[in-house]
Amino acid sequence: MPAVTLSGFNNIDFSAILEAVMTQERVPFTALGTKKAQLQQQNTQLGTLAGKLSTLQSAADKLASPDSLSVLKAATSDATIVGVSTSSGNVPGVYDIVVGNRAKAQVTASTSTSTATDIVTTGGTLQLLVGGNPPVTIVASGSLTLSQLADAINAEGDAPVSASVVQVTPGNYRLVLTSKQTGFDNAFTFTSTLAGGTGVTFAGADGTYGEVADVNSVDALDAQLTVNNVAVTSASNTLSDVIPGATLTLNGENSLKTVQISVSRDAEGMTSQVDGFVKAYNELMGFVNEQRTSAIGGTASVGRDPMVRGLHTDLRSAILGPHGAGTLTRLAAVGIGFDRSGLMTVDAKALKAAVADDPAALQELFAGAGAGATDGAFDELSALISRYTDSDGLLKTARTRIDDQVKNISHRMDTLDAQLSIRRSSLQAEFIAADQAMQQLNSQSSALNSLNNQYRLF
Repeated sequence: MPAVTLSGFNNIDFSAILEAVMTQERVPFTALGTKKAQLQQQNTQLGTLAGKLSTLQSAADKLASPDSLSVLKAATSDATIVGVSTSSGNVPGVYDIVVGNRAKAQVTASTSTSTATDIVTTGGTLQLLVGGNPPVTIVASGSLTLSQLADAINAEGDAPVSASVVQVTPGNYRLVLTSKQTGFDNAFTFTSTLAGGTGVTFAGADGTYGEVADVNSVDALDAQLTVNNVAVTSASNTLSDVIPGATLTLNGENSLKTVQISVSRDAEGMTSQVDGFVKAYNELMGFVNEQRTSAIGGTASVGRDPMVRGLHTDLRSAILGPHGAGTLTRLAAVGIGFDRSGLMTVDAKALKAAVADDPAALQELFAGAGAGATDGAFDELSALISRYTDSDGLLKTARTRIDDQVKNISHRMDTLDAQLSIRRSSLQAEFIAADQAMQQLNSQSSALNSLNNQYRLF
């Protein structure tokens, strides 16, 4: 705005006066802006709280699962023959395993050889068959080398085999077909009408190739092993249904050697799951405590929000309260509690002892009796957290309330800003008019003084 001076009032700078008046009149507008920024910051803090609650609920859900105590560990006496990994289960034990043979994929090689540049066929088909499945036909179009024929086979996604070209002597190659899956039921046979070029031939007298009598490079076989002297066969070398909660991988075979697999309950794994919950809880409470400190210091926060205070009380009561109707009814009985500062702690020794002494009672404490009979501690905690985090939960309600307040303040600020703009224009017009009037009066005063001086000459 150009400077406007009150020439009739000793040239006072009107711009400074106008800004001072408007600054005073904008005090309510500025206060609304401060309140809006505080509410927006609180909404962001509630979003952070929601994220920490989600992490806590995920940790609670793991412990509320019926498989929460199904944490096993396994060891093998010879991983070169039998490897082992665990997922979940409730049946620790020791298993003696003897692997007679691993499952094998059928491998059939051509009897003919060719060079890398030989045209081996100019047309025809290979028709592949596995069990009672519909045959898959590979069409050889145009003049093909052995590598190009292999590429044509591999390009057929439904083909039960993969093709490769193997050098058997310097400069001489064979076509090798390998079943994509191991096991006797995945053995394949095929017929060939490939013609032209140097030709591709296979062992077989009746026009059907790949049969056992045709002397394959490797015949398709099922794995054969014994588990505690019980015979087991498998089309795969990965067995997930032989030992509950464990997966066996057959890496070798030795019918004269017994491999011992030991499966035991993993107390360390159980403790790790509880530690995950404790960490999530303490991070949540650390955030809540920071908000309280900020509120005391006068900084915008959600520390005094009734919903936040209620959350803290609800969680602590649920953790300390009784659960279920088993022999273990409180988390404190298995070493889960609080220190003097309010942070959650775990007595690992007490928890491991509970895992070893009465896993069924611990399972009921954590996850309930099953089939909805009773809820466990972590079932109840998860349900409690859902009251806050659901789409219509308490957190959503609190954030919606803040959003509504922000919208209301924004509307009020827009209205007030428009009023202030009119007020500024009005004041500016009034003072400019007053200034012009004073200039006119000063001009008239000067004229009168000039006339008065003229009359004094007479």
